[in-house]
Amino acid sequence: MSKLIDLKHPFQIKDIKSINEYLFILKNILRIVSQKGAREKPEGFNIPVRWSNLYDDFVVDFGSDKQRDISGIHLDNLRFYYVLNSDMSNSINQLLGKIKNCNNSEHIADIYKLKKNENRFLNFVVNKESIFCTGIYNRCETSKRSGIYSSKKSKSVLIDNSFDFLNYLQEYFNFIKIQEKINKISNYNKIYLEFLEELENLNLVLKADENSDFVISFKKYINKNLKKDKIEIKKYIQIINKEEYINDDLVFWFLIYHMTLMFNHKLLESLNRNKTNDIILYDGVSNEQIKIVRKFNIVQNKKEKILNAPLMPVSF
Repeated sequence: MSKLIDLKHPFQIKDIKSINEYLFILKNILRIVSQKGAREKPEGFNIPVRWSNLYDDFVVDFGSDKQRDISGIHLDNLRFYYVLNSDMSNSINQLLGKIKNCNNSEHIADIYKLKKNENRFLNFVVNKESIFCTGIYNRCETSKRSGIYSSKKSKSVLIDNSFDFLNYLQEYFNFIKIQEKINKISNYNKIYLEFLEELENLNLVLKADENSDFVISFKKYINKNLKKDKIEIKKYIQIINKEEYINDDLVFWFLIYHMTLMFNHKLLESLNRNKTNDIILYDGVSNEQIKIVRKFNIVQNKKEKILNAPLMPVSF
């Protein structure tokens, strides 16, 4: 999602203090999917669109404090901010063009009070085949821009992403597709116990240094008081690919990331949907949107080169 949308990995929901605490969080995610289901996470560029009284039209606003977003990216000024025919330029041009060609598109701006409140926005996901809308949101205030207050320092707050809302929006923005609904899973306790069994059998051979191995057994570390030196996902990927070394200080967060992918695979497999890679669910208690992804993607440099996590090891 764009930086304006707070989609979190399970390990980002709260400050995790122990492996057992994280297991409780993961079990609760299964319970949520069993009660409420989830929805598919579409792939593509996330493009937030709001109404601009300056242009008297819809504009793109990524929520930064840059003048580009404060004024709004419009079809008339798009060439000043993006290279012509770049993927992002084409995506924005396609989206704003389709909105402009829709009859009564201003009705959406009126009925959802986008003209009265320019901090409200619709978030779209654009790829080569489709355009999705993920909901209507309110941007939160920053040091330089107005918005609603967030005690969590969120970048935006979801207003509505219900299927009733999306179906109504589709009547006017007939080019959008709606995310596929994921049915509720049954017997989440059984899935959780199977996941625990896979964890108990976990036995990874990594590198302590150039000449010696470092073996991680889940049973060895489950109740151990581990140091919690935070590592980035990139570091986890390098360690599991044996491109970097690991020591006891790094085990906690290495296990958190590894457990996350193991859990995600287990949950996604339980859906019996071969083409579903990532899903989104909503936790009403924490008021968070949680993403369950098949692999980690990280931005490696300014050219947006993506480094993917490897396939999960066959040891489990």
